[in-house]
Amino acid sequence: MGIRTVKTYRSRGGERRRGGFFFRLIAIVSAAALLLSYLSLFFNPAEFPLLLFFGLYFVPLLLLNILLLCIALFKLRLSLFIPLIALLPSLFIIDRFVQFGKDAEEAGGENVRILTYNLGRYDAGGRKVTQNEAVSEIKRFLSEQDADIVCLQEFAVKDTSALSTYLPTYPYMTRHLFPGKRAFGNVTLSKYPIIRSETMTFPDSRNLSLVSDISIGGMTVRVYNCHLESYRISFTALVKKLFHKDTFTDEVVQVHGRLREATLRRAEQVSLLLQDEAKSPFPNIVCGDFNDNPVSYTYQTLVKTKKDSFVESGSGFSSSYSLLWPMLRLDYILFPQDFWSSRHETFRVPWSDHYPVSTVINLSL
Repeated sequence: MGIRTVKTYRSRGGERRRGGFFFRLIAIVSAAALLLSYLSLFFNPAEFPLLLFFGLYFVPLLLLNILLLCIALFKLRLSLFIPLIALLPSLFIIDRFVQFGKDAEEAGGENVRILTYNLGRYDAGGRKVTQNEAVSEIKRFLSEQDADIVCLQEFAVKDTSALSTYLPTYPYMTRHLFPGKRAFGNVTLSKYPIIRSETMTFPDSRNLSLVSDISIGGMTVRVYNCHLESYRISFTALVKKLFHKDTFTDEVVQVHGRLREATLRRAEQVSLLLQDEAKSPFPNIVCGDFNDNPVSYTYQTLVKTKKDSFVESGSGFSSSYSLLWPMLRLDYILFPQDFWSSRHETFRVPWSDHYPVSTVINLSL
């Protein structure tokens, strides 16, 4: 009996050691992946393409490391320091995803409400809503919000001559629409005079930035209405293919190829955008659908000299992509360091795969 007991203890001890080894291995790999995701903020994916995937998966990697930390704490293992060290840098960027404070109050001076919305060509994010219903509800929503400047991406219309009646309360409008059965592109609507506008198109792409110089209370502000390179993948379709194991692996490989190509193109587009900004004689507001999350080279480069309206005056989750809420944020309003923002809002309305985002920007210098 005594010999059997010793063997049992040895067996259990070996199992615990093996379990501890595999746990540490998983923790080290997960921590390394999370640390690489931080690096994706600072390196151009054109030069370091591998890093872009770690940045893309920042949120799942963050949650995985939190889970591992909780398990290690529960079992009182020294390996808890592995996920803990990996999680520490996230404290400096978590405010890009969630805010616990209250909306900032509006300041005196010139306050301008800006709203950006990717309409998804009125496909309602795959929901059971007709295009006519989506058009009607979006028009009603925008009329109710009554923002001073409205930046729309993936706007679509069959008859471009009817554009003037889309939202007649806005006397100023500029647009760039690509031809097709339904013309589509970006539209900027304003209650303030648009004194100059131009379109910044990107090589080999139907994404663009609509550039508008807008006169507001004696000050001219340049507004970039951006739609940067899309992934052009259907996450809904990909999830459905989970149940078809024969084709799922091939689909994942193709998806990662598209992700890489789109991210490299966005890096080029951001470079062109920054070059144009550098020549601007006016304060620049950059908003729209960046098609990238806050842990990305795209975001880090554009926000380097600006403030993010969500970080400054948001509350709750920042996610603006409806199909993966609250995980994914793609839509932003960035503004000069000298300005202030209040009342950042993300509206969870079901008329596109994106949610509209708005904020009030105070232009007092």
